[in-house]
Amino acid sequence: MSPGRVLGFLVAVLLVLALVGQLLPSDGLRIGGLELGFPSVREALFAEEQAEVDISDILAVEADSAAVDTIAVDEALVDTAAKPFVFDASKLAPLEDRIRLHFPEQGQSVLHPFFASLESASSRSRPIRILHYGDSQLEGDRITAYVRNKLQTQFGGNGPGLVSVADIVPHFSVARELSDGWERYSVMNKKPKAQGHDRFGALSSFSRFTPILPDTVPPDTVEHTATITLRPERKCFGKAQVWSACRLFYGWHRAPLTLNLSIDGVDAGTELVEPSPQLLVRDWRFETTPKEVVITMKGTDSPDVFGISLEGRNGVAMDNIPARGAAGYEFRRSDQALLARMYAELDVKLLILQYGGNVLPNLTSKEEAEQYGRFFGAQIARFKRMLPEAGIIVIGPSDMSIKEGEDYVTRPYLEDVRDAMKASTLAQGAVFWDMYDAMGGRNSMVSWVKADPPLAAEDYTHFSPQGARKVGELFYTALINEFAAYHQARQ
Repeated sequence: MSPGRVLGFLVAVLLVLALVGQLLPSDGLRIGGLELGFPSVREALFAEEQAEVDISDILAVEADSAAVDTIAVDEALVDTAAKPFVFDASKLAPLEDRIRLHFPEQGQSVLHPFFASLESASSRSRPIRILHYGDSQLEGDRITAYVRNKLQTQFGGNGPGLVSVADIVPHFSVARELSDGWERYSVMNKKPKAQGHDRFGALSSFSRFTPILPDTVPPDTVEHTATITLRPERKCFGKAQVWSACRLFYGWHRAPLTLNLSIDGVDAGTELVEPSPQLLVRDWRFETTPKEVVITMKGTDSPDVFGISLEGRNGVAMDNIPARGAAGYEFRRSDQALLARMYAELDVKLLILQYGGNVLPNLTSKEEAEQYGRFFGAQIARFKRMLPEAGIIVIGPSDMSIKEGEDYVTRPYLEDVRDAMKASTLAQGAVFWDMYDAMGGRNSMVSWVKADPPLAAEDYTHFSPQGARKVGELFYTALINEFAAYHQARQ
């Protein structure tokens, strides 16, 4: 074939493709699960490189490293008292407005009870509690671990706080090892037919080592043995590696339960727990942090185990409570009486609710985003009834990207969801922190992914460990700035 004919053929093909590209919808054509899309002539011939959001101010923010803070856990445990409070306001520059907390009509006073608790945390007889709820962005103790360490370093306290027995991901701040037979039941999963209750507790899940049976069916006659082994995680922040207390939250077993604790291979005692239709709390105290704690349970019917808290004698305890796929209104599915009882046992002073990302893929309009905001506001009202003295901070969604042509851009309706959550939060008298704005706003996730080292994963949704520490530093700085103003006014 002559060169002229080859050139003519190529031109004809390009013209046909250009015509198809003009006829197809701009957002592509879906055929079943297949999506067809063609770039425009301008996009194909004169493609422009996507402009990136400048996050140099965020890159300049220094975040603590867990490796630097590691301590020897075999030393005698001493709960650290609070340090004299000093805050350098210049740390906020140049991010002052972007990372600030947004307050309701009542102003900063809505956090004053929590700030007062912080001031006295190191002199109390038990820790004050912060519950950090959220979606998969928190899994494994990401973000929470960083903020916890900053607060414990400043105001005293130790340990990683509440952890589930069985979980879907490893925990960054404690090593867990389970015997066979443990099953996890979550508010996020379809409830088994035999589960005639909604008692999920403060962690939105519970674990058992025998199957759930209807109340009309007697327990098995075979005795089962289950163990939970807990060890300090040597790669986590040093404050989390030290515990002076282990608290077990459990109950609702229909047959006697034998409960045993061993510390570093030495039997620390066995007790018989009679059947109980209520929440039970078992506390163990340590003079030094164990290298290994093993809780052994024996019985024909497992209790529902709602969690184990590893904490200090005082100071701050902060719990990481993620739920993959959660949108923040799953709390209505939980038994409210158990939630209230467990919160009272924990002495909760602050709730942090971090949601919004999981509704985005299902939204088709701004009105649906506003409806989600109203639903979320109802959950804040629920918590305020249950914990009238506790502060509430809502963290809005981060930037999340989808691919549009050759570029990654912010998901549709993300800003609408953020705005709706903020409006409902403030209307309910709670505090809002705009994570989307703090990380750079529209299309900033691309810059977080391309940072060196990357601050987010290539799913353009979740933060990397380095990014989680950056977010933790930004949030902590915003929070501690407000505490500094409160503290200064009291001097």
